[in-house]
Amino acid sequence: MRKTVVLLLALFTVRAFADEGMWMPQQIPQLAAQLKREGLQLDPNQLADLTGDPMGAVVQIPGCTASFVSADGLIVTNHHCAFASVQHNSSPEHDYLETGFLAHTREAELPAAPGTKVWVTTNIEDVTPRMTTGFTAKTTDAERAKTLDRREKTLVAECEKPGSVRCRVASVFEGAQYLRLTQAEITDVRLVYAPSQRIGDYGGEVDNFEWPRHTGDFSFFRAYAGGKPYHPNHWLKLATSGVHDGDLVFVAGYPGRTFRYKTADEVRNYQEFVYPTNIRYLTSVIRLLEDAGKDDRDVQIKNASRLRTLENSLKNYTSTNEGFVKDRILEKRLAQEKKLRAALQNDPSASVFDDIARVNETHLRTRERDTILDWLTSGRASVILGQAYAIARLAAERPKNDVDRAARYQERNWASLRQGSERAQRTMDLRSDRDVLRYFLGEAAKLPQSQRIAAVDSAVAKAGGIEPLLDRLYGNTGMRIAAERATMLTQSTAQLAARHDAMLDFATSLLPEIDATEAEDVNWTGAMARLRPALFAAMQKVNGGMLYPDANSTLRITFGHIQGYSPKDAALYTPQTRLAGVLAKETGKEPFNSPSAFLAAANDPAKTQPYVDAQLKDVPVNFLSTVDTTGGNSGSPTLNARGELVGLLFDGNYESIDADFLYSPPITRSISVDTQYMLWIMDAVDGAHELMRELGVEPKTAR
Repeated sequence: MRKTVVLLLALFTVRAFADEGMWMPQQIPQLAAQLKREGLQLDPNQLADLTGDPMGAVVQIPGCTASFVSADGLIVTNHHCAFASVQHNSSPEHDYLETGFLAHTREAELPAAPGTKVWVTTNIEDVTPRMTTGFTAKTTDAERAKTLDRREKTLVAECEKPGSVRCRVASVFEGAQYLRLTQAEITDVRLVYAPSQRIGDYGGEVDNFEWPRHTGDFSFFRAYAGGKPYHPNHWLKLATSGVHDGDLVFVAGYPGRTFRYKTADEVRNYQEFVYPTNIRYLTSVIRLLEDAGKDDRDVQIKNASRLRTLENSLKNYTSTNEGFVKDRILEKRLAQEKKLRAALQNDPSASVFDDIARVNETHLRTRERDTILDWLTSGRASVILGQAYAIARLAAERPKNDVDRAARYQERNWASLRQGSERAQRTMDLRSDRDVLRYFLGEAAKLPQSQRIAAVDSAVAKAGGIEPLLDRLYGNTGMRIAAERATMLTQSTAQLAARHDAMLDFATSLLPEIDATEAEDVNWTGAMARLRPALFAAMQKVNGGMLYPDANSTLRITFGHIQGYSPKDAALYTPQTRLAGVLAKETGKEPFNSPSAFLAAANDPAKTQPYVDAQLKDVPVNFLSTVDTTGGNSGSPTLNARGELVGLLFDGNYESIDADFLYSPPITRSISVDTQYMLWIMDAVDGAHELMRELGVEPKTAR
């Protein structure tokens, strides 16, 4: 790293090493002694060097993590992280979801889905003084929130001024510290290789989050700069041997969000409202999208990426919802707070739990309405309405000074909005879009009087009902046409109004609802910025030791071991699966229907023997480890003690999805696809021999 980050945690002693923890790279030197004892063969200080080996090879892509694996910008990640790009390039005539895709030459590589980018973190800088100084007891919560917002945007603009970089300011330790991250940004990304969905998503939703698992969840992109392959300073080397029970491994990646420092009162809201409500919505939307595509492959392809995301979210929410009861998360959080309150009995900070609860009580009084508004305006309820809302909102924000615009609509994000519009074109199916919007308009009609969405009520009343409103919205709109949306993204509010586009007018009518919600959120945001650092200070005062911050999509490292677990009484899962397990699951019907080339290779000893692990006596497929991960870690490299690539993390086990709230050592596991399985598929099934050689691996079955 070019700059030293002075961490608050440097003041505290380090507790005993445990697999729990999504550590910031800057913290790793403080764990050096423990890591050496666990068998790490790298110098731990290497992991704090973001521009060195191996951290310089770990990159972020939209929603996932990935890694450079060659000098010519080859990038490996999960199949499900490349799914949108495979879907974007697919059609009934070229169904790459079904057949897979392999570019045998650089010229044959396909453009990734619009908006696909690669970000390489090059610097992390402590900007806490610039964010937090100058506030007094007289500063209102709204003033605090607005000031923090302007300071953050100023810091980002300052960082991005040289160009070709992407910057952000991240709050860590409950807002006690602010870090500015600088990332090199690569915008030319191309799809190189993805196996068939019947390999990359083998087991589908039946096996999702389950163990034992037998999924070839991997794909390759290539980064370009100036029309030529990008040449990274560092790339990961593949291990020459596999992993075994007890081995030390570590994962570097960009975990999305965890909630381990939420108060008991906040956990109660998640348990009683957030998870049950979203489970109900997700279940209904999935059913509608599946019904729409039952007999139409084109509709299936259009909805494929959307369905996969929704189904993954549903299983995640369902498991966590069960975990609230099974693992008594709320009860444990209440017990923890009781202990903290007792320890802080005569300390002013003891009131922070009640203070946060009071602020949240006001904030959550419209939670039903706010949830439906979010589904409507985000595009989750309707891709077409989501695009209309983005266009209307951009037109409303454009006349403001850039620093005063909502973050998503600042000039730095205009290109992303255009790319999102381009990407949406391949996910638009009018029938299913209308079906889902009908459902949410019906849900809005059920809201209590105190939470009504006036714009929705007015539109339904004016049209004479939900169905006539849908006729109007879908019968009089240019939102279905990509070129029209591209033009709209450049137009003013007056120009958009002159179009008399029904869907656009409806989206515009939602803006005052969102403005009112965001105005209320300013007070809540400011209050949380004031209170949550006090919460962290109270916990630190009582617990001591070195803590990791909650995940927030910034670069983290987690350590663990290859290890199985016992999901229930008298059951014990070993930590590795084998090729024989794939064949045992095979039914010939979705989702257990491998391609014929796969089955032929799997039943040919000449094709399997070169990849057989001596201990497993078979080709290894997936493995479990105790590393601490969550959503966003998908595609993260799983590295051995020498820093060599041994797998790609792609999932967690069902019993521990609630680890976002509570890490439980006996059952919290992460699932990786073994690089030996990847190589076997590349070699024996798909003939990706040129790519193997680029990875520095000689094919073993090529003739």
